[in-house]
Amino acid sequence: MGFNPRHGFSVIELVVSLALVGILAAIALPGWSRLLPTYQLDNSVRQVQSELHSMKMRAAAENAGLQLVYLAGSSQYTIQADTKILATKPLPEGIVITKAGTISISPRGTAGANRVRLRNSAGLCKQVVVSQTGRVRVCKPNDCSEDC
Repeated sequence: MGFNPRHGFSVIELVVSLALVGILAAIALPGWSRLLPTYQLDNSVRQVQSELHSMKMRAAAENAGLQLVYLAGSSQYTIQADTKILATKPLPEGIVITKAGTISISPRGTAGANRVRLRNSAGLCKQVVVSQTGRVRVCKPNDCSEDC
């Protein structure tokens, strides 16, 4: 078999291909950077919601009350049994809690009604709402200063 220059790509074909990939990347990156804060907010809301469900099960299993404690401007929350801190959990980067509060969960699954208000770096907000019956839901207010 001899050398056949028709197998492979020419330098011009490679340069044109790389230029097209660069153009597509330049178009896609701004859109991706706008989506990332939204994904982080959704992730943090699911994290807090899941944590509250786990706390309800743990409170019932251990027959002890638990509290989720959070501070305004913080990017973390703590889980406590009475005044003893059991764990401190961080939120994803760029997510902050906008209002301080405590959610208490009894061994029977009922809760001290409250909400965790979360805001991302783009200014979008979501809330994790806990009713007195212990129901946990997520909502999106029209404005970050409002409840939903």
